[in-house]
Amino acid sequence: MFVVHLRLIGETMVNQVELSKNQTLELMSSSPILSDLIHWLDDLGQRATLEVIEKKLLEIDIQAEDLEKFLGYSEDGYQRNVIKKTEHFELVLICWKPGQKTQIHDHKGSDCAFLILEGISTESLYKFDGDKLVVSEVRKYLPGEVCAAGEPDIHQISNEEETNLVNLHLYTPPLNNINIYEV
Repeated sequence: MFVVHLRLIGETMVNQVELSKNQTLELMSSSPILSDLIHWLDDLGQRATLEVIEKKLLEIDIQAEDLEKFLGYSEDGYQRNVIKKTEHFELVLICWKPGQKTQIHDHKGSDCAFLILEGISTESLYKFDGDKLVVSEVRKYLPGEVCAAGEPDIHQISNEEETNLVNLHLYTPPLNNINIYEV
């Protein structure tokens, strides 16, 4: 059974679906690679560093088709499909339709790395110029590439393409608080 939560973050609607324990087990049995990743995370028993999770995600070869049954999209905003959340990590499949994006945000207290499974992910990085927030860099990530963001980084993730986007996000520890910024 899926549990759906609708959250308004700033002006962006975020749909969050939490997989049940049975669904997570089914997903793990259908994807040995994902199962190995979850077991590795469980066995760590502590928060992994950004460098460690980035390296780990670069090592795995997983495709969106392998997880298709568990992908969910929303017309109202991007969808967070939570696979597993513990005190040390949160593993989430985030699905984006064309034009969907996050608010400009940081990861207050958490690091995040995500693997692009399908589509092209755009990351806009921001920095303060005096008291004004400005775009400092825009990066595009293709399938198989990893975007890594430390907790102080301010960015926005978007799907600027005409096709769907699927990212496998790994937060350490779980994402609990974020700061939202406006330009």
